[in-house]
Amino acid sequence: MIKTIQPICEYEKNPIGIDVIQPRFSWQLESGKRGDSQSAYRILVASKLELLQQNTGDKWDTGKVDKPDTVNVSYGGTGLESGERCFWKVISWDGCGSPGDWTEPSTFEMGLMEGTDWEGSWIGADAAISSPLFRREFDIEGEVERARLYICGIGWHEARLNGSKIGDHEFDPAPTWYDNIFSFETKSRVLYVTHDVTRMLRPGKNAIGVILGHGWYSSDTASPPGRAPSGDRPLLIAQLNVDLRDGRRVSLATDEEWQTQPGPITANDMFGGESYDARLEQGGWDSPKFVSAWGNAQAAQSPSGRLVSQSVEPERVTKRFKATRKLQSGENSWIMDFGQFISGWAELTVAGQRGTCVDIRYAGRVNYETTSLDFRNTDYGNVAHQKLNLGAQFADSYILSGNGTETWHPRFTVHGFRYVEVTGYPGEPALDAVVGCAVNSDIKPVGEFSCSNELFNKIHHNVWWTFLGSYQGIPQDAADRAERCGWLGDPGFVAEDYMYNFRDIRFWSKWLEDIADTQQADGSVSYVAPPNWGEGSFRVWPCWECAYTLFVWYCYNFYDDKRVLEVHYDGIKSQVEYFRSLADGLILDDALGDHMEPSFALFSNPSPQDTPPDLCATAYFYYCSWILARMAGLTGHDDDAHEYGALAESIKKAFIEKFFDPETNQISTGSQTSNALALYLGLVPDERKDLVLDNLASEIIDNRHGHLKTGIIGTDALEQTLPKYGRSDIMYGIASKTTFPSWGYGVVNGQTTIAEEFGCTHHYSVSMKMHGSVEKFFYKDVAGISPASPGFRTIEIHPKLVKELSSAKASIESIRGTVAIEWLSEKNRFEMKVNVPVGVSANVKIPALDLENVVITERGATVWKDGVFVQGVTGLFEGTMTDDSLASFLLESGSYEFEVSGSDAEAQVEK
Repeated sequence: MIKTIQPICEYEKNPIGIDVIQPRFSWQLESGKRGDSQSAYRILVASKLELLQQNTGDKWDTGKVDKPDTVNVSYGGTGLESGERCFWKVISWDGCGSPGDWTEPSTFEMGLMEGTDWEGSWIGADAAISSPLFRREFDIEGEVERARLYICGIGWHEARLNGSKIGDHEFDPAPTWYDNIFSFETKSRVLYVTHDVTRMLRPGKNAIGVILGHGWYSSDTASPPGRAPSGDRPLLIAQLNVDLRDGRRVSLATDEEWQTQPGPITANDMFGGESYDARLEQGGWDSPKFVSAWGNAQAAQSPSGRLVSQSVEPERVTKRFKATRKLQSGENSWIMDFGQFISGWAELTVAGQRGTCVDIRYAGRVNYETTSLDFRNTDYGNVAHQKLNLGAQFADSYILSGNGTETWHPRFTVHGFRYVEVTGYPGEPALDAVVGCAVNSDIKPVGEFSCSNELFNKIHHNVWWTFLGSYQGIPQDAADRAERCGWLGDPGFVAEDYMYNFRDIRFWSKWLEDIADTQQADGSVSYVAPPNWGEGSFRVWPCWECAYTLFVWYCYNFYDDKRVLEVHYDGIKSQVEYFRSLADGLILDDALGDHMEPSFALFSNPSPQDTPPDLCATAYFYYCSWILARMAGLTGHDDDAHEYGALAESIKKAFIEKFFDPETNQISTGSQTSNALALYLGLVPDERKDLVLDNLASEIIDNRHGHLKTGIIGTDALEQTLPKYGRSDIMYGIASKTTFPSWGYGVVNGQTTIAEEFGCTHHYSVSMKMHGSVEKFFYKDVAGISPASPGFRTIEIHPKLVKELSSAKASIESIRGTVAIEWLSEKNRFEMKVNVPVGVSANVKIPALDLENVVITERGATVWKDGVFVQGVTGLFEGTMTDDSLASFLLESGSYEFEVSGSDAEAQVEK
């Protein structure tokens, strides 16, 4: 019997505070029967649990829908109102028409969908107060049925109720462009957070408290490093809606009756650090019956941004690290080593005399000769963009209250670090006196990878932690300096690599809105989003700006999210037209091009050296036009589909005419990026592809001794191209190198994340996502998993063997279920286990190892023998053998175990 599992609404289980007019429902399927699938479904949505339990959907009843859809089924019922809570469930029918069981009831709840739903006003404190406290007492007369707090404190806030912190979020809300402070028009948004506080309220007196910090919004100084503030102080708007069991509703909203006072946080900067004086704590300030002489809050000018529900995952402490060792760096200074570079903060446990000050400094590197922290990575002045003031202090301080054992961590700062130096600690700190806390958007990991090459496993580890640390409400850049803005280009060429590892559709959907908010009338977008570098966030950088189009496309392909195409269709069309307006004869130029190409010993150049920037820009002008043509076809814009398909072909023709040399079969300079990018995007005459590939292979093997010499665009292109054209052996060799330039160079030199450049020098960041593109090679080619249609509706399983690798294992929990593979290769023998989710089909390619008398079995049953496919195994059909000794089978859902055997041949190595 088919079983319907993991029902979610808007990619979340039981969400509250959503403001999507037509929420979407998804679920997965389980079955003990191979080849099972969903033939129909029925969704019920009810206004009351009792109705749902009676199989009555008064809000929406789809009836039996004869479709296999399990992903992003849009709500089509009666209108939804602000704060409305609905109950829903779904049932599926299997491929034979037999129904399973209903899922357990799930819920979704709307937020404040209209501006008029907000009863309160924006408030603030004196601009000279770094981190003000706000409080308000109120009475509850009756039993509470349901209570929701809707709150936005910008930059960041912490909400408290009756003496306790509400929830476990950090750094709420996620950053956006809060207020249009430019001389030109942009859109802006401010995110509010919804909390269920039903169980925190009590009959009678209650008290709510809020702590504000600057975050991205404001600053203690006029010119903070790494950003342009929108306002001069933190601001707050909040509303508490309480439904009582007798049917009454009580609301409490921010106004000038709220009280405010400076708190113990005496300074805070999101990059520089936080200062906390525990002697200034006021016990019970967030509890009822607190007696004080606090002043009243000030009315504040509201930011121009529209209030929108925060749909992205909140930030949380996702992992805690105990120090693995400590070094004495001074008379009263100790350096703790946490063994892993992370983004977050240190939590201090200490006891001592009142007024004792403990200073905490953070760094990604340490100088073992001098036993001191190495801060050179935090200073960007010796690299580029000196005028942007991107150096960071990375220092916290804590003054003890003297009241026994005290535990503290900062609230409104985030550091990139592996090492923490503690100075002024009373006595010698124990290893567990300082804990390293990783703090990031709490996004579910869904990918796992390992193989027989331990270097690959360590590289994968380093990329994984780089990606995790970059999830900071926006894709954080350079965690060890004040350059945390959301660069478009850096994640744009590693989008797939992120998505293989994390269920991050909510994160990227939010960031796409950030990008869309910056789009100008001419179609341009800022190269960092939100545009936190002020008006300097806008430049003509097509290779960076095109990340807007790329992420829309990859979100659709990984999650079968057609709405992302619809929401951003006009924006992508405007972007392509903007590129067309800049192009000269359809050749588009760019400033950066293939950023960070390795140049000479342990150095990579921010500006391209080997590859013309206009080649990169024109290639992506083509790709964006190609994507737009397909978006148009998928969204019903048939005329546009024809027009932009023709535009893409015209750009291709112009590209070949300008950059392809028919005598040498080189693309432009013949750099690795030039040839790989053209091959990847199909910008080479069909009859010359093998010759261009030969040139690429020769440049890597003969000229670079098997090393890459590519920046972030070219490295992605290498990994897309070499396995596709049958040269996984070359890509394997590149990924296996431990000398510069390579990922392995970082591993052997102690990196636990991926550095900004392959030399891992002190000039650049220790942790930078843009070189994480090796993940697609690990998952797609080494392990052999890739989506063949949107949302993994169909998949391809095709491990590309090389003689040096004997095994690999990977799994991806796709939106439709877990895809998994495990393979083992020995001489004259190959074993492979595959799992295909219910409702999904797979094209599985099994290496036949160039064996003679090849026999392939599935759990002992023969499926290939004497050169022909043997029918009879459930779920497996259409077997063929390709010219390159790959046995290809079509599989329905289920778990399979294949074994290949034969005689008198060596194991195949891809030529």
